[in-house]
Amino acid sequence: MKKLINIRNSVIIILCITIICMAFGFIVISMELKTEKDRVPSFQVVFSKIEKISSVKGSTIEPVGNADIDENGSKLYLQFELNAVHDELIYLATIRNNGTIPAKIVDIMKSPDYEKETFSKMIQPVTIQLSDYQNKIIQPNEELDLKIIVYYNASTGAGGKRGFQYDLGILAESAIQ
Repeated sequence: MKKLINIRNSVIIILCITIICMAFGFIVISMELKTEKDRVPSFQVVFSKIEKISSVKGSTIEPVGNADIDENGSKLYLQFELNAVHDELIYLATIRNNGTIPAKIVDIMKSPDYEKETFSKMIQPVTIQLSDYQNKIIQPNEELDLKIIVYYNASTGAGGKRGFQYDLGILAESAIQ
């Protein structure tokens, strides 16, 4: 009889421990579900870093460039000073999606837009080329490299030092419909 009572008490203890373990498991699962539920789907496409990767001298004086990213990463400030024909500067800017959903890069906004005729006259014969990422989908935590090439072309017009500022911004939207 005593043996039967000990077996029954052992079963009750095992069942109580099982119920306590299940309660802790449900608490952990409910906390995980709450954080998943509270997570708002978002995208945040930013410039994460910028570096000069190449510089070519067209004369004895090295071309100079300066690049900065604003504090929230949405704008890139570039300043260039080219001295002679065939001067070239190449920068590599990293674009990153810090959000939780895919984003589509609608356009890279340029200020001023030196591709337009009215502004291109200000820096002639210098040309600026950018990698084309228009309508490119960027996944969460994915990075893309934007190549910026500034080149002093040979021309029949007046030469000399060319210095100018160039700002870039990212226009992005959600890629989820």
